[in-house]
Amino acid sequence: MGISIQDSSGSDARTGSSTFSDPDKVDSLADYANFLRNIRRDYDRAEALYERAITADPNHAHGLGCYADFLENVRRDYDRAEALYERAITADSTNVINLGNYANFLLNVRRDYDRAEEMYERAIEADPNYAHSISNYAWFLQDIRRDYARAEEMFERAITADPNHAYSLGCYANFLKDVRRDYARAEEMFERAITADPNHAHGLGWYANFLRNVRRDYDRAEEMYERAITADPNHGQ
Repeated sequence: MGISIQDSSGSDARTGSSTFSDPDKVDSLADYANFLRNIRRDYDRAEALYERAITADPNHAHGLGCYADFLENVRRDYDRAEALYERAITADSTNVINLGNYANFLLNVRRDYDRAEEMYERAIEADPNYAHSISNYAWFLQDIRRDYARAEEMFERAITADPNHAYSLGCYANFLKDVRRDYARAEEMFERAITADPNHAHGLGWYANFLRNVRRDYDRAEEMYERAITADPNHGQ
C-alpha cells in the first residue's frame, strides 16, 4: 500500500552499474525494485535493488520504507522489516506512507494496538487529507476499539478528503453493511467505489459478497467476482 511505481530509465540495474550510485537517484532504484516486485514478481532482483538503494543513501525514507514493506509482505522477515520501518520514520517522521504502513505492521503482525494507534494518528497528523490513512484508522477503530461513532466519523472524513477514493468508499460501504445494517446506503457506496475505480479488485469483491449475501442477486454477484478476478488474477490469494 501506498507504493508508487515510476518509470526507471538510464541504467542497467542488473549489472551493478554505478549510474544509480548518486543518492539523488535512490528514488529510481526503489521504484524499479517496486516494479520488479509488483509487476515482474522477480523478488531476488527486487531485493538486490532495495539493498542498493539503502546502501546509496542509508537515510532515504522512501527506500527504507519500500524495503521494509517488501521484507514484511514478501520475505515475512518481521524483525528486519520492523528495524527498517523504524529507520525510515527516524529519517522522515512525517512520511505518511511509512507511518501508515508501520501502523498496519504493528496492528497485523505485532498486535501492538496502542503503538499502532499512535502511528495511525501520526500519519493523519502528517497529512490530514490522505484518505487511505484515514480509512485504515477508521477500520482500526471499528474492528479493534469497537468505537463505531469515531470510526464512522473517520470514514466520512476520508470520503470528504477524496470523494473518489475507491478504497475509502468500499471500506465505508462495509461499515454500513456490517455495523449499521444500512443496506441501501451500503450499496450506494459500493457502486460509488466501483464507479470511481472500475478495476479496484477489493471493491469489486466486496460488492460481490454484498450482492451474494445480502441481496441474493447471484447473477450480478458472479459478474462482480469475474470482474474482480480480471482486475487482479491473484485477488483473494
